[in-house]
Amino acid sequence: MPEYDPLADLYDLEYTHDYDVPFWLALADREAGPVVEWGAGTGRIAVPFAAAGHDVTAVELSGEMVERAKEKSGAVEWIVGDMRTAKPGRSYGLAVCAFNSFLCLLGVDDALMFLANAREHLAPGGLLGIEVSSFSPEELVDPPGGPELRHDFTCDLPEGRLDRFSVSRYDAASQLMQMHLFYGVYGASGELRERRAHGLKIRVTGRDELDLMLRLAGFEVEAVYGGFAGEPFTAESDHLIVLARKS
Repeated sequence: MPEYDPLADLYDLEYTHDYDVPFWLALADREAGPVVEWGAGTGRIAVPFAAAGHDVTAVELSGEMVERAKEKSGAVEWIVGDMRTAKPGRSYGLAVCAFNSFLCLLGVDDALMFLANAREHLAPGGLLGIEVSSFSPEELVDPPGGPELRHDFTCDLPEGRLDRFSVSRYDAASQLMQMHLFYGVYGASGELRERRAHGLKIRVTGRDELDLMLRLAGFEVEAVYGGFAGEPFTAESDHLIVLARKS
């Protein structure tokens, strides 16, 4: 699985959105028992769970990410570990694997290993929620002439700004997308203070494949959504959200 330690100090600058949090909180309010988040990053979702009064465990591969998460909340049980093999030692009513953490599993065997581990840590009838990006066919095809450098975003810093550019290439045979991320940190007067480059690989997974893997792992798919307001999943959806119950 990819190692995210080099990006830990940039993670909260890159990912500031919270539009998905009410969806996961509503599930936690509905399902009985404690909550576990697999691939929790710096706690963007786990911390609001705890703030809402839920008993939360957060599993994250990157030790640097967990150190930053601990500064946000002491009410979460933070575990540094691989979500395929980590053993929190308790059962949960709800498990969440959000924001493309599932796509970091780079093969079917890895995905099934995680699903088996997630199922093992769910109470009877417990619910697993997985959310991944839904890519359009156009996003998975290189433009004429090959992959292009894309400006992803600019965000303001206390003293300056952060820019990110990227180049991505998708291999249809393996379903792997290789991304090269390029960061520039600028000072208040516009001077370049730091450059960074980071390679990241994910495995694109569609609805039917995810459905099949869940069934093979002993889950019953309960709902499929294309957005966090419960929209139907369609070809135009940006998100694929699958809720599956331990059978």
